[in-house]
Parts: sequence; C-alpha cells; structure tokens
Amino acid sequence: MEYNYTTDKAYELTQEEAQTLEQKYQVYERIIGRYPVSLGKEASKRDRDTLNLSSSTLTYGELDFTSIGEIFYTIENRYGKIKPGGVFYDLGAGTGKGVIAGALLHNFEKCVGIEVLESLYSISLQIQSEYNSVFSEEANREFLTNAPEVKFLVGDMFEIGWGDADFIFANSTCFDMEMMARIAECPVKPGTWALTLTKSLNSPKWRILESIRKNMSWGEATVYIQQRIEDS
Repeated sequence: MEYNYTTDKAYELTQEEAQTLEQKYQVYERIIGRYPVSLGKEASKRDRDTLNLSSSTLTYGELDFTSIGEIFYTIENRYGKIKPGGVFYDLGAGTGKGVIAGALLHNFEKCVGIEVLESLYSISLQIQSEYNSVFSEEANREFLTNAPEVKFLVGDMFEIGWGDADFIFANSTCFDMEMMARIAECPVKPGTWALTLTKSLNSPKWRILESIRKNMSWGEATVYIQQRIEDS
C-alpha cells in the first residue's frame, strides 16, 4: 500500500488559532498544574518496582499540550474536519493528561483513558475531579463550547473494549512493535483518527497522512497522523 505523508513543513497556526490554543492551555494548566511530570514518573516507578515489571512499554512520559493542539489544527485544516461528538481514547493514559487535552481540544462527547498501573490510575481520578470543577466554570465560553464526559479505566487496554473510538491517542514511544501491531489490528470503524508517537500503526488498515516532529516532556518525538481505512 502506498502511504502519502509529508515531513517537510508543519502547518502554521493562524493568529486566531494560536490565541484560542493559548486560552485552552491556560485552562489545561489550571486543571493539571498540581500534578507535575515528576509525580507521574515516581508513581510509575513505584508500581513497576513493586510488581517487578521491567517492560519498556511501561516507561512514563507525558505529552506537550501545545504540540498536540497544533496537531489537531493540522488535521482540521489539511485533512477535513473532525466530526463533533464521538469518543476519544488515550491508550496507556498515565495520569490522564492526554484525556484532559482531548476534552479541551475538540468537542468530543466522551474522552476515556485506559491505564494498567494502579498508581497512575489513582492520580488520573484526582485530575478528573479537577477537570469537573474547572471545566464547569469555563464551558460555554467562546473557545470552549462543551464539556465532554471524562472517564478513566484501569486494566489491560487489550482486554478493555474501545471499538467505539472515533479518535485514538497513544504515547507510544516506548511501546514495542508487537504492541503497536496489536493496536493496529484492534477493530475500529473506518475513518477513526489515530495519533501515535515515534512509531506508526504499520498496517494496511491504517493510512499515514503526515508525520511531524513535536516537543514532548522528554524531548522531541515524531507524531504520526493516521486514519483507519475501509477494509478491502
């Protein structure tokens, strides 16, 4: 299958888009500000040490809100509007910041995070409470027109169904190729969007539209914009 994607020139936000993204970032910081990256790293290490888990797939890292926001605008301007409503999933959600980003960046109906480590899941529930409090104050402003339901689940992402996804995010830099292949084969409907970091969903079921270098908590990473295609 021929993939048509570019890496040479990232989409440049308009002044209005940049202003809106900054306003959303300020709300994001109000929600997650008491939960630094170091908190997630410590919780992840504690669980992995306690359970004697050595898999690199459990290595902790966090997204950069502005970088992911720029990707959402890239999709909207280059590949067609993301339909309103629908369900956003963060696979390996950590402390839940990716889910909060999804809720702020688009008018999804529901944003769901799936995390296997109990300590990270516990933090995500605290962040969920912050979201419910802060977003109720900010929703219905011009730059935030709705308040998607935010939900967190604890367990193995391959044992928890997410076939209703309309948009998938995976902080997949430390996922191994077997794990990426399993994600690529999970049944979702054609048209579903996916953002993955460092590694793509290398399957004829997914089309890579673009790859872009963006900042994350640990440094630069390649973000792949992908979309599920019709079964042949």
